[in-house]
Amino acid sequence: MLALNNKLQKEFDTFFTEALEGGVLSERDRILVILATALAMEDANTLKNAVLTAKQLGLTNEEIGHISAITVAMRGQKINGLASFNVSTSTNKSSKCCE
Repeated sequence: MLALNNKLQKEFDTFFTEALEGGVLSERDRILVILATALAMEDANTLKNAVLTAKQLGLTNEEIGHISAITVAMRGQKINGLASFNVSTSTNKSSKCCE
């Protein structure tokens, strides 16, 4: 939808390129962030490219696996938090809610 506004699309493209290719992070750190983000976003194509680049930069299988584990743990923590709200099973007759 952003492509419908040519000016904003160009500004976003510039931002995207600078964010991914510029800045102060080393190439190794940059690929670590991309790898974790691709895992969190469940983006298979970006993940495949990130793993290939990570391997080319010398990351080991163990390092890539650990990044995966951290990402899964963080997502699991969020899901666990969503599922752990307090549910009361008692019925309070004074409550007008949901009658």
